[in-house]
Amino acid sequence: MHLTHLPPASLPAFAHLNQIHLALKPVTTPSSGTGLHFSSTAADDDSGPLVKIPQDLILCASTVEARAKYDHHLAEVLKAVGEFARSPRGAIMVFLLVSFSTAAGLGVGQRGAWSEYVKFLPDRVALPTTWTEHERHLLKGTSLATAVEAKLHTLMTEFTHLQTSTAHLPWCQSHWWDPPEELVLEDWIHIDSIFRSRVLQFPRLGVGMAPVLDFVNHGDSNAYYSIDEEGDVVLLWREGVEKEGEVFINYGSEKSAAEMVFSYGFIDANMSDAFWLSLELRHDPEDPLGLAKEAVMKESLRLRIFVLDDKIAWLSTFIWLMCVNTEDGLSFRLLQENDGSKKLLCTWEGEVVEEISHLESLLEKSALWEVYQLRAVSLVQGRVIEQLNELMAAEEEMQSITGEVGETAERLRVLEGNLLRKAVDDLEVQKEQLVETEVVKEYLKKMAEDESFEEQAEDQDEIQDDDEDLR
Repeated sequence: MHLTHLPPASLPAFAHLNQIHLALKPVTTPSSGTGLHFSSTAADDDSGPLVKIPQDLILCASTVEARAKYDHHLAEVLKAVGEFARSPRGAIMVFLLVSFSTAAGLGVGQRGAWSEYVKFLPDRVALPTTWTEHERHLLKGTSLATAVEAKLHTLMTEFTHLQTSTAHLPWCQSHWWDPPEELVLEDWIHIDSIFRSRVLQFPRLGVGMAPVLDFVNHGDSNAYYSIDEEGDVVLLWREGVEKEGEVFINYGSEKSAAEMVFSYGFIDANMSDAFWLSLELRHDPEDPLGLAKEAVMKESLRLRIFVLDDKIAWLSTFIWLMCVNTEDGLSFRLLQENDGSKKLLCTWEGEVVEEISHLESLLEKSALWEVYQLRAVSLVQGRVIEQLNELMAAEEEMQSITGEVGETAERLRVLEGNLLRKAVDDLEVQKEQLVETEVVKEYLKKMAEDESFEEQAEDQDEIQDDDEDLR
């Protein structure tokens, strides 16, 4: 979809025309290299907000709903895609699609502030979903490798749904889908990258996008955004900061290195570690209850590794399911519902586990809690070692890395590699400590005795079989 873009120098005029208060100067040669940033000088009036945006210009679910009441093209697409548009992201994505179509002169939607504002937005946002296949290969072995491929699959599914659900609308067919198609998958991927890299969380409004404000770069935060008493979005100086130079907000101090790359396409220059990472889990193919364990999970099968007080910690509901079996007290059964459907139930020691996330607390009450902890830590360490080996093996495949994308991928690999290595070491210490507990010692002793008894019984059976053969 081709747009005629507006130069950054026109942004103050756009702001004035749409009653956006802008007390900052747009600069097109930023230190952070994003194409545009805002700067202030000591001579500027700092008594009021740096930016003030009317509430009705904030692109969120409620403004999409209001716009659909008089934009019949938008309303028809929202209705056609159904459930997808009932989420804030879905509604905003559809709104952006119609706005881009209006800006491209396709005769779709009604002109407004956003159909002009999208002309200021970049042609490409360097998120991993927009990288080439070769560039995405640089993520092999990182926690983003499967996440990016899964996101691309989701975007393809969404685009297919958009096409099939709007094909019956004559104007959609003629303006979007008839050859040569004006709307292609790459356009949808681009709109998603615009959304993810610019969406913010606003008090009372929820997730949304704010024109002009979304050009403020990430850095050592000297400003913050909020909602004023009139319901408008404002950008304000933080107390005690020097009110001169480039204005920064913080995109999220708790975001991991992978999150920064996934949502913004870069890693904060001051980030010295990965913070945390999320790994996929799979059931043990040799576990007879493996498929049932996956089936009762309502959340994704993930393992989150992070540093807490300079020590490795982890979170995963599925790990606790993986570490217990029938002999411990875990079982599954089917419940016949009144409507004829069947529901799989998980039980622990005969009692139904209503929420699988509660299983850990149930295990904690057991006399074998340290044993279950040891099993869980061993599973976590095994998964971490597997990921580290994959990262190291992939490193050997990497050739010389150049360019901004290559540098970002390499930095992610280094930060996640450091976290994985620390995790392997810390988890080994945890295992050693658990092995020294009396509960684990007694359990292992009993297991060894049972194994010895079984071996003796097998030997006795073999002797009897040999005697019978001699007879």
